[in-house]
Amino acid sequence: MVGMPRAPRIEFEGAIYHVMSRGNHLDPIFQDANDRQLLLKTLGETTQSAGWLVHGFVFMPNHYHLLIETRRRTLVKGMQYLNSTYTRRYNVRHKTFGHLLQGRYKALLVDAENAGYFLTVSDYIHMNPVRAKRLRDAEALLKDPWSSAGWLSGVQRRKPEWLAWQRVYGELGLKDWNRRSRKEYRGYLERRIGEVGEREEKERHRKIQRGWCWGSDRFVEQMKGKLEELREKPRDVESWNDVSVEEMEQERADGMMQKAVRCLGYGTVEKVKGWDRFLVARKVRQHSKVSVKWLAAQLGVRTRGGMSNGIYLAGQRLHLDRSMAARWRKLERGCDL
Repeated sequence: MVGMPRAPRIEFEGAIYHVMSRGNHLDPIFQDANDRQLLLKTLGETTQSAGWLVHGFVFMPNHYHLLIETRRRTLVKGMQYLNSTYTRRYNVRHKTFGHLLQGRYKALLVDAENAGYFLTVSDYIHMNPVRAKRLRDAEALLKDPWSSAGWLSGVQRRKPEWLAWQRVYGELGLKDWNRRSRKEYRGYLERRIGEVGEREEKERHRKIQRGWCWGSDRFVEQMKGKLEELREKPRDVESWNDVSVEEMEQERADGMMQKAVRCLGYGTVEKVKGWDRFLVARKVRQHSKVSVKWLAAQLGVRTRGGMSNGIYLAGQRLHLDRSMAARWRKLERGCDL
């Protein structure tokens, strides 16, 4: 029996998604706090390379939720990196193998132009531990290091740079990141905890849990139109990774590469030699979603495996080779990609 084809992912600049990814067979995806820290680190790397804004997140025992905004069409590529990289790191750490996360993550399109929809999803994510009865009150919620609620409210310090507060605050009429605004947001979350389980809340959340699009009638119709356009195109199973997205990422990466090689003192990419090739590739990979195969072709490395191994070894050598570390710092500080 042939299964139903998967619906293509709708991707566009400025799209906002509620993403939820579960453990394979609903198994736990964390064994301890170090695993959660590992996912947090990988999420930070993904936001940098994919150009995401993260408006909220929560890590539950067997799944995680994200509220993200894609400034480029990088939902699919970003999620591929996030889930595969975390799985690989988890398996290495625990000496296991195989799938950790289900292959098909949920990505709900969210209407951010019409009031209420974005904030409802933000609340849904932040209240998840309360609904699951893992946490009982506001104090516990705001002290939870594996939820953005604590950082957005100012209770948790050292908020990650990639965690955006502006849109969440803006929905509540708060314009500044100051003590007063953070206090108001804390009060708002406390009130929302008191509403968990109410009939009206359950109805809203049912639509978020089951739907593919959450917004005004006009927004839903617009997204249906985009979906029909995708379905009319000839495609393979994963066709939303289409050529146009790949070409745009390659165009961006090419510009980054040109700046990076000039920063290291080379006139052209073709003249880059030795470990510098892998330093340039490492830098470009941090800020784009081009393939390792493409980087290998551009920088004169014979195979994809050779480039992948070179990038890894370059990262390891930075702790041992002072000259190489100095050149990497030059790329980090002196080149605005």
